[in-house]
Order: sequence, then C-alpha cells, then structure tokens
Amino acid sequence: MQYGVVLPIQGIDQSLDDFLGELITESVVAEEAGFDAVFLPEFHQARHGAVISPMVVGAAILQATTTLRFGTAVLAAPLHHPVRIAEDALMLDWLSSGRFILGVGAGHQLADFFAYGIDHGTRTHRFEEILHILQHCFSGEAFNYDGAFFQIEAEITPQPYSEPRPPIWIGSHGNVGIDRAARFGDLWLADPQRHVDVVAELADNYRNRCEVHGTAPAVGMFREAWIGNECEPTTAEWADAVVGVHRLYYNVGAYRPQFEPWATRPLSRSELNFELLSPGRFLVGNGDLLRHTVSQWRQLTGVEYLALRFRHPKGPSHKATCEALRRFGEEVITTETGSG
Repeated sequence: MQYGVVLPIQGIDQSLDDFLGELITESVVAEEAGFDAVFLPEFHQARHGAVISPMVVGAAILQATTTLRFGTAVLAAPLHHPVRIAEDALMLDWLSSGRFILGVGAGHQLADFFAYGIDHGTRTHRFEEILHILQHCFSGEAFNYDGAFFQIEAEITPQPYSEPRPPIWIGSHGNVGIDRAARFGDLWLADPQRHVDVVAELADNYRNRCEVHGTAPAVGMFREAWIGNECEPTTAEWADAVVGVHRLYYNVGAYRPQFEPWATRPLSRSELNFELLSPGRFLVGNGDLLRHTVSQWRQLTGVEYLALRFRHPKGPSHKATCEALRRFGEEVITTETGSG
C-alpha cells in the first residue's frame, strides 16, 4: 500500500502567507514520515482566500522536497484549456524530475463554471475532449484536433521527462466516468463521500472496463484520516472539523441517493453526524486499528493507494497535524514496510 496526504485548501483565522508556509512544512514532514506524495484539490471563491491554483503551490512544494511526489486531486479540467494543462504539467514534470501526478476530474461546482464562463452542462463532453487532447500534447508530435469545444493545431514541447508522460489519475463515480478512467487514466481515484462497500462495487466495474479496453487497473481512495485515541482532544477536534466539511458536501449534493440510502430524504444537522458518516469512510484510531482497517479495505476493494486528508480548515492545528503525520509514518507506514 502506498500513502499520500491530501493537504487542506484553507486555514481559518490566519494569514494566507502563513498558511502556505504551513503547507510546505507539512509536505516536508510527510516526506520524512514515508508518505509517497501530497495532493491539493482545486477550489475557488472561498471566503477569506484559499489555495486557488494547486499547480503553482505544487511547484513550491516540489522545490522544498526531494523524493515526495506532488499531485492535483483533482484539477477541475473543464475549467481550463487542455494545452495550458499540458504545458503546466510538463514544467512540473521537468522541475521535479518526474515527481508530478496529474489528477483530473469533470468538476461540479456551478459557481466555478460561472466564474470561468464555461457551460456547466457541457462539462463531461468537454472533459472527454480534454483527455484526448492531452494524449496528443504529451506525444511530442504535431497534431490537429477538431472537436466540438476545441480546435487545435500544435506541437507541444518539451517532451515529457516521465516515460511515457506524467501519470494521469481520474476521479469519478458514475458509469461513464469510470469507463473514462479505464480508457485514459493510470489510476481511478474514488472520492471521499463513497462508503467503502460502494467503492468495492465501483472498483469491480472499473476493472471490468479496463479489461474491455485492454488497460491496466489501479485503484486509489481519497479518505479522511486521523491517528490517535478516542479520548485525545485532537481526535475530537478532527472529528468536528471533518463532519463540518462533509455537511458541506451533503449540502451541495455530493452524497447521492443511488449510493447512500439515507440520502433519499433531507437530514437535519444533528442526523448528519460522525456516527453516520464515519463507518466505511473515515480512517481513524490508533495504529493497530488503522492497520486493521486498511487491511480490510484492501481485501474488499483491491485499493493500492490511499490519499489521506488529516487537516481541515477548522482543525486540527498545523502542529497537531505534523505530529499525526509522524505518528502515522511510525505506526502504519514503517510497520507495514517492516512486515512486508
């Protein structure tokens, strides 16, 4: 199993320059603890400011580390021109000597599409074209593309540092999106809202589509994580913060009735609580419990990569997060490596 860290996109009650410095420090700590990579999602129009350009921040993280990979998890691809995505990816690929992961998805926030002047209703078809164009961009050869959304004549340089190109990870959960991940991606990344039982069903679908398309499957999961005992104050702080984030997910429709039976009716704030959300979604507990849970998830889903988010805008603190990353490295990553 490989582990990565999904970094927070915002700090509350602190300046943005201090927060960005903390992200770089947490990345260095993650590298020292044995994590494979750190990731940033794409987020826009947050109150008080946030990380709005993950690839720019990723360049700083890659310069501050030596072995750690950096990835977008995920970039809302339809908001961007595919040549710009490709050229930025190529620069990060060369800047880091092959330590960049291009994670992409179709995006979903209506306000972001309004801000970029993109028709939200076209996002899946636009995303499909972008993935085709990225293949051409990374080929090192001249090409002409004439699609419904993009008409491009170009030869994108330089050729990738990585062979054959930077890895492409695709986040999705619908049948069409999973088929797209099987055709274009090097790894399918399950989102943090889906219960592990649902992920197992989707992973089987994904592997079947890979077999149809003659591609190699690789399953990753984006999960919430914290290491500590139930009685520790930081564990309670983390639980409150993570539930707040998932309430936001619920409010914007990220929890779907076809996956979560309880999402078929409106839930009150008190009903949408830690006890409802945690099982099958949150990786929390002491080292022994975390290793046991990971083993169960691996057997159930065939997951090969866990991208774990420890910190949220409302907590825990930067200091507590660094300590949790070190503990996870010692009690989970090192223990697994030593026993493997």
